[in-house]
Amino acid sequence: MAVTRAEADAFIARILPAALTGQQQAGVPASLTIAQAALESAWGGSGLTLKANNLFGMKGTGPAGSVTMATTEYVNGRAVQTTAAFRAYHDWTESVDDHAKLFLPNGRYVQALRTDGRSAARAVEAAGYATDPQYADKLIALMDSYSLYQYDTVKPAEGGGTNVNAPANGGPGSTGAATAQGIDCSTPLTAATAVSIAAANYRFAARYLVPQQYAWKRLTKAEADAISNAGLKILSVFETTTNRSAGGSSAGRSDGAAAYAEAQAVGQPAGSAIYFAVDYDARAQDYDAIEAYLKAAAAQIPGYEAGVYGSYAVVEEMAKRAACKHFWQTYAWSGGKQSARANVYQYQNNVQVASVAVDLNRSYGGEGWWDLKGGESEMSKEDAEKIIRFLSAAWYAAPDQASKDEFNRLANEIRKAAGIPTL
Repeated sequence: MAVTRAEADAFIARILPAALTGQQQAGVPASLTIAQAALESAWGGSGLTLKANNLFGMKGTGPAGSVTMATTEYVNGRAVQTTAAFRAYHDWTESVDDHAKLFLPNGRYVQALRTDGRSAARAVEAAGYATDPQYADKLIALMDSYSLYQYDTVKPAEGGGTNVNAPANGGPGSTGAATAQGIDCSTPLTAATAVSIAAANYRFAARYLVPQQYAWKRLTKAEADAISNAGLKILSVFETTTNRSAGGSSAGRSDGAAAYAEAQAVGQPAGSAIYFAVDYDARAQDYDAIEAYLKAAAAQIPGYEAGVYGSYAVVEEMAKRAACKHFWQTYAWSGGKQSARANVYQYQNNVQVASVAVDLNRSYGGEGWWDLKGGESEMSKEDAEKIIRFLSAAWYAAPDQASKDEFNRLANEIRKAAGIPTL
């Protein structure tokens, strides 16, 4: 089934929390879980998934019984059409949880645990998970195309090996794993567009705090209200010219003051972050000026915390110099590297979401985002995950479907409060 990039990203965002839980508790690489679900369910569009919430083509009887479906099996390398009974689930979370459990008691898949996704794909094919002789290749193609390895605790090294020392992502305050998808764009968002972006399972929108002469990309109070009312968080970024940071402390003082005035005008609450862009291929000879720029800007935004947007090298160097508190890395000029310090990672440019050209991002906690709902405090992701585990245990003991549905609803409310994509 062909899908758009936005549809694929929405699918990934929906399944990611459960995949990360399976990785943490069972050792199943998140990239393997996501790739298998995408392949087996045709990105959530297969008849089996639509009818029985079965993402992985698992046969037998599930929590919601079973359904009989047509299927293709490979016998001696030849495709054969047949029918089989497949497990039925009440929701996708059950399906992902069941997939993780399959790996624990079954020694045949032990080589797929606590390794990188590419190695895990080869291991499950070798162990007979599927009869398709191209199964591992198809999984790896999905992992490569959609950058799924970033979700793994263990990353594949260059050349196909395993890098067991690769750090989990996340800057100060992060959870160490991607927790939300978001967008950034220069186009102001209408109320309808913001709602559409939220409906596509994006959690936040990054927008520009810039003076009036940049009105074509400037965040206004009305837009901030619209974004907040759609249930999205806002990331504030200041950028006039791409290499403005080369101007050092004098440019930083001017830009910091301008950013502060704009933040006050739109009602950005204290304690949140303002990122300052280093939107070019900065080199070592630029770092002193960038540091001076960021520190001068930070001094002009009392009540707010300064962050930097830039390449892998910029994020790493400014973190070492303690030039700011928040870090937003772009894949550009980064040589394929992703900083473990990044609170936000921009991984693709110029994608259409809700008819708006946007860049796509993943967040890792500690982003410094905000909204204008007022008086709301976010629950920590750690506490949310603990509560959801208790709710999951209660779900299995629920006496009827209505009770199970209520537990599912409550779990999604907890996810919303903590900034975790809902299922």
